[in-house]
Amino acid sequence: MLDYLSKAFSVWLIGFFPWAEIYVAVPAGIGLGLDIYSVVLWSVFGNYIPAIIITRSFDRIARYPRAGRWLQKFSSPRAKARIEKNGVWATLIITPWLGVWAMAVTVKMYGMKSGPFLWASFVSILLYALVLAALIKLGIDILS
Repeated sequence: MLDYLSKAFSVWLIGFFPWAEIYVAVPAGIGLGLDIYSVVLWSVFGNYIPAIIITRSFDRIARYPRAGRWLQKFSSPRAKARIEKNGVWATLIITPWLGVWAMAVTVKMYGMKSGPFLWASFVSILLYALVLAALIKLGIDILS
């Protein structure tokens, strides 16, 4: 049990940190010997937590005058209109490629509502993890 928990925590932790995220968490979990379901569960959970943290804390951080002025420099009405129109689709497609940390900050900076972002990013991360795990497992099975 302790062995499983340490492997699961490792996969969760790898999924949590930027730049590694789902790309490294899924193969690492498979390499550690976790079953596919556990790999997907813990890597998605680890990768999704930053989306929740950022969406919950972004508005509080933006209230500080210095941070708010700095964030306003990046905002534009044109970009905000695009995010409002295509934000869910952009989140679904771009999140696995750009990373959940960068995507969460970007969409919050341009005013996307938290609910649609959280839903779309979860679906995106889950689908990417499932496809990645299935492809790795298929490759292992073919080579075995």
